[in-house]
Order: sequence, then structure tokens, then C-alpha cells
Amino acid sequence: MQHMTPQSFRLAIIIPTKNRLVVLTQLLESISRLTELDTIRPQVIVADNNSADDTCHAVGSMAKRFPTHIEVLKVARPGKSAAINEAAKFASGGVLAFLDDDVVVDKTWLAAVRDFFRNAEYQVGQGVIRLATPEHHDPEVLTLVERYRTIPRLEHQPNLKTLHSLNGANVFVSRDVFDRVGGFDERLGPGASGTSEDVDFARRVTGLGITIGYAPRAVVYHRVDRHRLTEEYFKASHRRQGASRFLIRRHSSATICLNLVRAAAQYGFYTASGRERERYRSKGRIYHYLGMLAAKQNHIDRRPPAKTKDGANPPSSRR
Repeated sequence: MQHMTPQSFRLAIIIPTKNRLVVLTQLLESISRLTELDTIRPQVIVADNNSADDTCHAVGSMAKRFPTHIEVLKVARPGKSAAINEAAKFASGGVLAFLDDDVVVDKTWLAAVRDFFRNAEYQVGQGVIRLATPEHHDPEVLTLVERYRTIPRLEHQPNLKTLHSLNGANVFVSRDVFDRVGGFDERLGPGASGTSEDVDFARRVTGLGITIGYAPRAVVYHRVDRHRLTEEYFKASHRRQGASRFLIRRHSSATICLNLVRAAAQYGFYTASGRERERYRSKGRIYHYLGMLAAKQNHIDRRPPAKTKDGANPPSSRR
């Protein structure tokens, strides 16, 4: 990746969404208040994955007064990964940034992403994910977030340089790397298998010998959805994760069962010893391997991986 000057830095922000107009509007409003927006002027693409609400019309109306270019792309193929891949085809920037629709950006996020790419040390970056306020200061919420780990939260010491994986709520990648990797696997993620599209993307990035950089100044704030902080959601989330990981790497039934027995034994030990965090970690693994085992037993078909930018996909319509 060539050294980027302020004039050569061109960013496209891609936001996949489906039926979440209220939170999407909050994200777009936070983008409209970004510092240096009038200088960097990113392209904003809302990848609408067949929403049944008023997403298309509302974003179209917002575009008339938005301080930078924004458009809606209707994507017919189901799933977050399909929406991202289709939007990437229309993106004009040399850097693609991916934001989940249930975050808001810190006012300095845009400048931080630009600065991250300025020295050309990294071509893939992971930003910080904090909890939105006021929940960020609510002891009950923090206890449940720590117990279930079902709401994205990611922050390391600022002197950390590299990471081994990605959380798709706040990720940025050069166009060159995105095309080399081949985009996101459309079998994975919300609207498809349920999870792990970002984990798989990171696995393929590092498999090419590309280092993932940590960007501690590029901060977003994740909405706290209370329905995620329940036993039912915890169970379903880990089962989806297991099914998704089975698609990435198909383990044998013997390996899955062995891991399941090990997780159950750990759960019993940590329950007896009163170590709640470890108990929930092993409990999540039990659901994970049960989901993986169900996926194997149901003979989930292995469809072709995500196509590259030039691959033939069903057409989508721009609005």
C-alpha cells in the first residue's frame, strides 16, 4: 500500500443494515458530526439487505442534507456478508471501513482512521468498541455484559500494535487487501449462519501474511440491547457460533464430541469452585459444540466462498 497523503486518502464507509432504521439513523447522525468530515469527505454506503421498514426512503431523504455523499444500495441476497460484498463493488475509496448499524462513532473516528493509514504500516485495522452511555456506567449492565459477552466490547492498551482477529463492528481495510482476500464469506454472519464472518475474514487476511493493526484512537460506541443480556440469547448466540465455525473448518464428530465432553467437565469444575467467568466461558463452549454437532448432523452444505470484486453475483439495485 502506497503512502497516503491527505489528498490521496479516499474512504468509503459501508454500513450493512436490515430493519433497524432507528439505530441506523443515530449512526448516520454521528457520522454527520465527525470532525474533518468536510476535509476527508468519505463516501457513505448504506447496504440495505431487504429491509421491510422505511430505511430506503429515510436515508434518501437524509442524503439531501447530509454533509458528505451518502447513498442506499438495495441488496437482494440475504445476509450481512452479501450486503457488504455488494456495497464494496460500488465503493470508490482506496480504503473501506465497515461499521455495524448499532454503533455510533466518536467525533474523531474519521481522522483516526485516516491517520492509521497515513504511514502505510498496516493495511487492515481494528478500532475500539466501547459500550454506549448511559449503560457504560450502569453496574447491573456491566455485570451482565461481563457474564454473557454477547455485546461487542473491544479495547486494549494503547501501546498494543497488532491483533490476530477482527470484530466487524469497527473494521477498516485497504481495497487491495479486500480484493485479495475475496471479500466476506456469504455463508457466514447475520442473515446466514449467524456469526463469525469477521473471524473468518481475519483468518484469511493473516493467512496471506498480512498483519492486522490496532487503532486505539478509532472509537465507536455500541448500543446495549437488553435482550442480548439473557440466558436465552447467550445460548442461541453460542449455538450460532458453533454452526458458523463448522462451516469454516469442518471437524469430525469425534473431535466435536471430545471437545463437548471437555467443556462439560470444565463447566462442572468451575461451577463447584464458584468461578463465574470461567463457568460461563465453559457453558458457552458447551452450546458452541452442540451447535457445531447439530450443523454436522444436519449436513449443512458447503457453498462456494465469497466471490471477489470481479465475480459474478446476482444484480442489486441502487437507490
